[in-house]
Amino acid sequence: MNDRLKNGALAGLLVLTLVLVGFSLRSPATPSVTPGAGSGAGAGAGSRAGTGAATGSVRPSPSATAPATSGPVVFLGDSVTEGTAASSPAKRWTALVAAELGQKEVNLGHARTGYLRKGPADSCGGDRCPSFEEAVADVVAAKPSTVVVTGGGNDTGLPAEDVAEAVSTTLASLRKGLPEARVYVVNPWWDLREVPDSLAALTATVRAAATTAGATFLDTKQPLVGQPDLMVEGGTNPNDAGHEALAEAVTAAIGQQPNA
Repeated sequence: MNDRLKNGALAGLLVLTLVLVGFSLRSPATPSVTPGAGSGAGAGAGSRAGTGAATGSVRPSPSATAPATSGPVVFLGDSVTEGTAASSPAKRWTALVAAELGQKEVNLGHARTGYLRKGPADSCGGDRCPSFEEAVADVVAAKPSTVVVTGGGNDTGLPAEDVAEAVSTTLASLRKGLPEARVYVVNPWWDLREVPDSLAALTATVRAAATTAGATFLDTKQPLVGQPDLMVEGGTNPNDAGHEALAEAVTAAIGQQPNA
């Protein structure tokens, strides 16, 4: 065989080898099947789902992960919560806050009560209205997703140790009975009377008990102190403008919380 024929044969063999190699590289490999993977339209979604599809996990809808707000908001407090001097139930601060939160209002406020102090004789039918501590069962029974506790001013003048125990028991019992609810505890409010020296210590007690119980303490300051235009005659309960001021203070404090 002369050199020309030899070179041509080698060239032809080289071309054939390259063709065969290229064909083998272009042939599709047998597809692997991930356990649990679907077919049809669902199978095509695998490349778009990223790591979620690789593990076979399903992302929950936003509604499934959002905080539960289907229950009402329950307000526990004294005459200011009850709305004794409001021109109508719709004007009291609790109704305004409930509307802002987008929840139904359940008002468990009773005049002249506190964490420890019960209402006067016959204030609730033939009985004395319950203290906050005694009203926990009613709060839990309402199945709220939010609880707002206000008051404590009526406990001034009672033994500080007894009040502290009642505050602690009230808030701990609320958290135990409603482990999934948001529990907000407002600092004790005062009115136009001279602010007692014991109010600061009571406020510190409420703050500490809220922290221990896993509730959220709301420092709303004192929206009514020194504000006669926000109070009815006599100076112990807010008028409609006062209820608006309290609602603004509470909603602002709630809005400052990281999980509001």
